[in-house]
Amino acid sequence: MATLLRTRPQAAITASKRAFSTSTTRSVSLQLDKNDPDAVAEAVPPYPHGPTRWYKQSRLGLYGGQRIRFGNNVGDEFEVKTRRSWHPNVLTRKLYSKSLNRSVQVRVTARVLRTIDKLGGLDEYLLGEKEGRIRALGESGWWLRWAIMQTPAIRSRFAAERKRLGIPEEFVQEEQAEVAEAQNVIEQTSDVDPVEAGVELGEAVGTDGNFVVEQPPGLPPLKFRVGPGKHLVLTPSGWRRTRPTTNHAVEVKKEKIFDRIAEQQMGTREAEFRAELEMQQAQLPVKTRLSQDEMEEVLKAARKEWKADCWAQAEAQWAEHVGKREARKAERKAAKKAAERLEESSEGAATDAAAAI
Repeated sequence: MATLLRTRPQAAITASKRAFSTSTTRSVSLQLDKNDPDAVAEAVPPYPHGPTRWYKQSRLGLYGGQRIRFGNNVGDEFEVKTRRSWHPNVLTRKLYSKSLNRSVQVRVTARVLRTIDKLGGLDEYLLGEKEGRIRALGESGWWLRWAIMQTPAIRSRFAAERKRLGIPEEFVQEEQAEVAEAQNVIEQTSDVDPVEAGVELGEAVGTDGNFVVEQPPGLPPLKFRVGPGKHLVLTPSGWRRTRPTTNHAVEVKKEKIFDRIAEQQMGTREAEFRAELEMQQAQLPVKTRLSQDEMEEVLKAARKEWKADCWAQAEAQWAEHVGKREARKAERKAAKKAAERLEESSEGAATDAAAAI
């Protein structure tokens, strides 16, 4: 129980601890819902037990499969039943991850917190292999498990495990070569230059030469929020810290414009595209028709094109808004200068008239 009742450190203790630290490690906020769904679907393996169907807020934390329980209070004398419910004891805690080398802020229940303390840390809890643990992780736990499995510390641990189990080294090297070849193809087809992307990012969060991450072209990178305008971003060279941007407010406004355009157009486009696709499939022979999976792949590719078009429209609308704003500023400035000149001329005329008198 002592481990569950953690007290918050006092300000003086925290300040003295920070004074002896060369760099402050920022906590990582678990924000699965803030990432692009298509980017998550392309990179992260699908959760084996599917999306959360009941008590859906549990998908954004480590709830261990707990949800609201319902029952009755029964009176002692007259046995009157009163309906009641029991809610999970949900806490917000910063749990240290050895692989990420920083604390992870996440909503966690008291029962899961006790299990983490018993196992010796967050990483050990997330890397459990039994079916019950995988089911208890939920979608956020699965996402965080995948995140720490991309770090060199966990990869070297898996390499040592493969060596202990006697897996041939040739098989491991062949697997790494195939992944590296796929990564080269992705980097060549991507519109973003990896070198330029590395320059825009900050320092790396522990990477090695064998670290390879597949980043699908045309999709935003996966990220954790570390602070206002700062994130841990997954790049082909590993997890890296981003530098704070000066145009963060502009990007937020563009995203709002994009959300509005996407809400207006995406549903209509998808419905029309589905109807046209089904009509074309009905005219083809049965053997040449696309399967359900192939149709979903076609729809996924079409959604990417529609999103790119929506982003282009959002950029155009923002540029038009900025142009109108600059034009209004120029008009106000010109009107102000004209008023100043008129005032100066009127003052000069008044001075001349006074001198003539």
